[in-house]
Amino acid sequence: MLLNTYYGLTVPQMVGISVVVIVLIVIFVVIRDKINRKKAATGEDKQYIMDILQKKVPDPEKYTKAYATWEWQTYQGKSTRTDFWFYAVAFNNECIHIVPLTNGPGKFAYSDAYCIRKEELGIVNTKKGANWVELYDKSQQEIVSLTVSGEYLKDDKFHPVNIIQPDAEKAFLEWKDRWMDEVNAANNVTATGKMKKPVKR
Repeated sequence: MLLNTYYGLTVPQMVGISVVVIVLIVIFVVIRDKINRKKAATGEDKQYIMDILQKKVPDPEKYTKAYATWEWQTYQGKSTRTDFWFYAVAFNNECIHIVPLTNGPGKFAYSDAYCIRKEELGIVNTKKGANWVELYDKSQQEIVSLTVSGEYLKDDKFHPVNIIQPDAEKAFLEWKDRWMDEVNAANNVTATGKMKKPVKR
């Protein structure tokens, strides 16, 4: 019956409370999104990444610069583990500089940049139009995997920045598609476009 009580509440009362909770969650998400977009518009987080690249990359004006991430899920029995990586990157047709970032309290910590040159690669795995890429060496060992999105909004400690970078995403899409065509043709391989399964056997 509708008037049956659960924890002292009738079914209509429980439905009403559930609706109110859902509405409050939606309002919270919308307000948080607006606040994060406003913060992203100031460019503070983006400028911090650009400053890192300015310090760590030789001749940084020769490169397109961006914030990049990678997330990967592994299944352990019935549970799932997600690992997160954060990078500042600077790329052109000859090289991509990678600066690993360490997430923690406050701003990212960062280490020295390393450069990956096109001629050092054996496979570039991606899909046309996708915003991710996996770079493999001549022995088909993974070097690094990256995603460059046009928009990052702070959500939790694993999504810690407010950055809007549509121009960088567009440049990244063109860059990784070009490298896929050139590197894979030079090495006579065909990428699968499937993450972590780079080569058609």
